[in-house]
Amino acid sequence: MIRGIAAAAAFATLAVTGGAMAQQEIRDCEGCPQMIAVPAGSLARSDRNGGDNFTVTVKAFAIARFEVTVAEFRRFVDAAGYAPAAGCQLFSTVGGRDDPAAGWLAPGYTVTDTRPATCLSVEDAEAYAAWLSAETGATYRLPSEAEWEYAARAGRPNSSQWYATGFLRAGDANCATCFGGEVMGREDQLSPFDVTTAENPFGIAGMLGNVAEWTADCLGETFADAPADGAPRTDGDCGMRAARGGAFHNEWQQLAGFRVPHGAATHRNDVGFRLVREL
Repeated sequence: MIRGIAAAAAFATLAVTGGAMAQQEIRDCEGCPQMIAVPAGSLARSDRNGGDNFTVTVKAFAIARFEVTVAEFRRFVDAAGYAPAAGCQLFSTVGGRDDPAAGWLAPGYTVTDTRPATCLSVEDAEAYAAWLSAETGATYRLPSEAEWEYAARAGRPNSSQWYATGFLRAGDANCATCFGGEVMGREDQLSPFDVTTAENPFGIAGMLGNVAEWTADCLGETFADAPADGAPRTDGDCGMRAARGGAFHNEWQQLAGFRVPHGAATHRNDVGFRLVREL
């Protein structure tokens, strides 16, 4: 147990590069994810075509600076004796293919401790969050879609520029066209990078590109049916969850508007996750 470590955890206020705003970093233990405190605020939500326009008010929360890494997930597996189900759907330019021998330590590309953990289902992500909550005494969970969008946009407008570029510069994210080239036909050049990518104005890294990220909401027909306070949606089709943010094989202009539903039990090598910590 690490509750003693959690009680002594340092809460540090950090200046984000570029002076955009000051951020509070929260880390409940040495091996816990780095969390960034996000202030309360309002979020104008719509799909990339301008439909379902409405506003939600989001309470303050903390969200992981990075996607959960292989090292962080391994720590949970080793401590809890947890075993994710075998098998994973591997990305291919001609469509995903199921590989029963693949898994989070063999996702079809090189695994390193600092790359995001993939080939993990919503159940796996929620098991990790529950273990981390029990170990630290804090409450960890997957972000709601509204919280994910709010953190990803980091106070910037719901505009055409958001959907076209994600307010990124070339090289700020890992995607098929994010570095000025086109490698969609070269699968050997497409894989996740280490989680240390460019940070947005909230100090959060890699929310667009690299790997898509699971969200907590049960899938509904429209955004307008989701809770107005930004909480996770608990009605709708809870067997389906939306992955957000795009992945290493998507094109730049697809990232900000990327919202693809997958079965909650699905394992994919282009989907990972990051956690929210309630404040």
